Amino acid sequence: MDLTTRCPKCGTVFQAGLSDLQLRKGYIRCVQCAHIFDGYAEVVSDASEAGAPTAPPRAPVTSVVPTPPAVEPPVSPPPQVIRPGRPVAPPPEPTPTPAFRIGVAPWPDDRPEPRIGETVGLTDTRPVEEILADEGWMPDSAAARDFGQDGPPAQAAPFVVEARPGHRSQGGSAAPLLRDEDAPGWWDVMVRFCARLLLFLLLILLAAQAVYVYRADIARMMPALRPALERACAPLRCRVPYARDIARIAITGSALKAADTDAASGRTADGQTPDEQHFVLHATLRNQSEQPQEWPTLILDLKDVAGTLLVRRNLSPAEYLGPARAAEPFAARGEVLVRVPLTLNGVRINGYQLDLFYP
Repeated sequence: MDLTTRCPKCGTVFQAGLSDLQLRKGYIRCVQCAHIFDGYAEVVSDASEAGAPTAPPRAPVTSVVPTPPAVEPPVSPPPQVIRPGRPVAPPPEPTPTPAFRIGVAPWPDDRPEPRIGETVGLTDTRPVEEILADEGWMPDSAAARDFGQDGPPAQAAPFVVEARPGHRSQGGSAAPLLRDEDAPGWWDVMVRFCARLLLFLLLILLAAQAVYVYRADIARMMPALRPALERACAPLRCRVPYARDIARIAITGSALKAADTDAASGRTADGQTPDEQHFVLHATLRNQSEQPQEWPTLILDLKDVAGTLLVRRNLSPAEYLGPARAAEPFAARGEVLVRVPLTLNGVRINGYQLDLFYP
């Protein structure tokens, strides 16, 4: 259904479709002055009653902004293939580009190779000798004499390279091409042998150095190798140390008692009082580890009544165990009672403190 409407700007009367007005919510554009207005508000009953020029019927405008026409990209000519030994073909004449095509035309030089006795193309009537000369073929004199008389010349015998008999490598490698003077001499063989021997000795020396540095760790991880490591260390005057975990060694009991001697009474033979004291330190050490350990060093602190430190003495394993016992390790889960005599001169003590450490 069409409605007759009038442009309020120029007064042009034209018809508009009802479906188009409904699609654009009643707004249309005038075909004369391009003014946009409400088509429902300007509807007239008859074009003759409106007293205004009537525009010829045309399709309503579907878009306010016109769409620019599509521009096709320019098509570049195909590249030219140039092969060695062939003359460069002249560029093809420009032809109008079709609007639409499928596939690509063959290249100008992609034509089959001419065979002897045939002509090239449909219009090339030159002799075959000239065609082959243009293509870069240079036949020998015998072939040039026989060419064109009894057909093509016979094929030449193939080029064959025979291996020397009795060579060490006739299995198809490039060794038969080597000369005898290029083979390595005895001096090169000796140099290679010495280099390999030196590399092997360096590897052995590196392994021995690693065993020497980490001998204690190896003995702790593999106790069965400790005797072998100790025998290897004997010529080098070294020893394989045991574990040194001070947290696994505890002092379960200790006491500092006065010595039961004549000097403890405080008098000498002439009746005078000496200025020295005699004590005996008792301590019980326990190794709580599953492996033998080194003997620790004892720290003995002597204090007065106020707790002030008067004397500090570090007791080595040889001092509180003896040289023979100190040479042996502290057995795993072992316990030992230590008894150390002490002599004090010029000080009066009232307490002590005992501790352990590894130097």
